[in-house]
Amino acid sequence: MHGNVGCGKFQDTCFVEKISCFPMDYLGIDYGSKFIGLAWSSDDLKVVVPLKALRVHSTEQVLKDLQKIVNERGCDAFVIGLPVHADGAEGQRVKEVKYFAERLKQHFNLKIYFQDERFSTQTACTLTGTDNFSLRRAKVQKGKGVIDSTAAAVILEEWMGIRKD
Repeated sequence: MHGNVGCGKFQDTCFVEKISCFPMDYLGIDYGSKFIGLAWSSDDLKVVVPLKALRVHSTEQVLKDLQKIVNERGCDAFVIGLPVHADGAEGQRVKEVKYFAERLKQHFNLKIYFQDERFSTQTACTLTGTDNFSLRRAKVQKGKGVIDSTAAAVILEEWMGIRKD
């Protein structure tokens, strides 16, 4: 399915290796300062399941909440959306995501993969039937974190190669 995983120009920030022949479970993450969108899937499934987004109070609380999810659902690796600019340039948000990824690596000692997340929020808005031009209002109307977790599902689907746009 994945073969040798690479991230194009992001290879220096990714683990590039042959993935195990055994089915693995993945937790997709759309990192944000207020909510962290989550989605789960497994190699033997062809479906990605959005989970309830985590409200960000502190990194320690997020790690504790993620630990519960990892214990309940299983997780062999995290797939984290990398918020590069439309032109491919890395900004401050990429640094924040990489710092968060390092904290995950230290806490869980699991594999970390990055996926270009350009346009994942716009795709999530389309999938949830919200208006791209009023995203802030749409997030409130659709419920806190729904768009974030849908974006995490888009990120994980794209990484797993099952997104069919």
